[in-house]
Amino acid sequence: MKKIIRQYSKVFILALAFGAVVSCDDYVDVNKDLDNPGVEDLTPDAMLAGAQTTTASTLNGTMNQLGNLFTTNWSGNATDFSSPFRTEFQYDLTSTFYTGIWSNLMVRTHNFSHIEKYNGEGNWDYHKAISKILKSFYFQYLVDLYGDIPYSQNHDRNILFPEYDNAKTEIYPALYDSLDEAIALIQNTDVTTVKSAASADVILNGNMDEWVKVANTLKLRLLIRQSVIAQTDAAIQTYVNDKFTELVNDGAQFVSSDVTVNPGYINSEGKQNPFYEAYGFNALGSDADSSRRLVGPSKYVSDFLRGILPNTTPDERRFRIYQPRSGTEIAGVVQGATTGRPSYLGPGIIKGSDQDLYLMLSAESYFLQAEAVQRGYLPGSAQGLFNQGVEASFITLGLDGATATNYIANSDFLDGLGWTGSTDKIQAIITQKWIALNSINGIEGWIEYTRTGYPANIPLPTITSQTSRPVRLLYPQSEYSGNSNNVPNQTAGDAFTSKVFWYN
Repeated sequence: MKKIIRQYSKVFILALAFGAVVSCDDYVDVNKDLDNPGVEDLTPDAMLAGAQTTTASTLNGTMNQLGNLFTTNWSGNATDFSSPFRTEFQYDLTSTFYTGIWSNLMVRTHNFSHIEKYNGEGNWDYHKAISKILKSFYFQYLVDLYGDIPYSQNHDRNILFPEYDNAKTEIYPALYDSLDEAIALIQNTDVTTVKSAASADVILNGNMDEWVKVANTLKLRLLIRQSVIAQTDAAIQTYVNDKFTELVNDGAQFVSSDVTVNPGYINSEGKQNPFYEAYGFNALGSDADSSRRLVGPSKYVSDFLRGILPNTTPDERRFRIYQPRSGTEIAGVVQGATTGRPSYLGPGIIKGSDQDLYLMLSAESYFLQAEAVQRGYLPGSAQGLFNQGVEASFITLGLDGATATNYIANSDFLDGLGWTGSTDKIQAIITQKWIALNSINGIEGWIEYTRTGYPANIPLPTITSQTSRPVRLLYPQSEYSGNSNNVPNQTAGDAFTSKVFWYN
């Protein structure tokens, strides 16, 4: 069975590569005859755009939806749809639950491995560096969602049954090292011979200084994930301290603008931004086949953003994240309710068929830095970085700095939401990050909730029998069928008790 899966992966990768050289008119046209080259013959510039785009589609689609449901951002239209998201709201996690996350990321990151290992003619250091950074980006998500996974032997066509590596002692350090290697490739390459990545890179258009910032911000994320357990694990504490010292000594710079993906989306069938097509409108302007009428805010998040709940204040971002279905105010539905129509996703989220996919928000970068400063790992002003993160969120959603400044002033003395009034500054940071990630990168919000427990007191769906949220996903059935000697055994209960190593 595993051999069949591996062979299918090779065909799939080849198809993605055909669609990698893209323009506005050619995006995702995978039916071209390129004399049927083998994967090993494809140069990095022929694969990079496709690799960047397909992985981002998974992040913005399946992963984003699950995270928004699990952190109470989204609910369903229970009036027009029967029992929307029933499986998700019951927390009925099995080996068949959202398996597309595993399969898509495991397969689609294979393209990054191919670019990394490419040994054909030419200096491809920039393409290889970008691939190392993005492979680390997505494998961190695989670890954060599943724990131990195949890493060191994964993507090796000669190994049909890859072993599982230890997330704590092997994979996380390896991901960090890979980011160091990527930066070294960028900074130490022969600039007279290196091939520009500008035409193939549909994220940063070959701006390698910005890719170094992405790598540094991912290092920051890897270290911050471990910051809670570092308080009780001496080895992790030493490692984290040493790596932060290196970042400071190197003068590391971090992401300061949103990192997005766009290979040339246009308003044409099969060439739209996939998130817009899934949750907005098709090329004819109809939402009949999308989830636009299905998805909307939960009552909790609606009340939170409207300033109805304790220690909250009206947040103008609500009209950009969501759009009233009727009237002038957003309305939510309790997760698991049997009736109720929530508001739509708003104009800051559903922008147009040519909108970008998101990889990392500048707001997330500022909140990561704020947490690092607050925990004593980096120098600087934690409050200043916190405020920058809030403002960046407003800008991403299409609001201006003045509106953000007014919100910061109104929320400043609210415990758990504003800086001055919060007894626990980490709670304020993560709660504001949760708002910033709403509908954009839901999976990051769920992981950060799992790590910290914030935002506090978000309600469980009414139809679940569980007493807490899941802390991980379960290994898919495909692993038990095709890699049974290596995949750890799990039960349904492990989704709530078998914690990823950095869990608080």
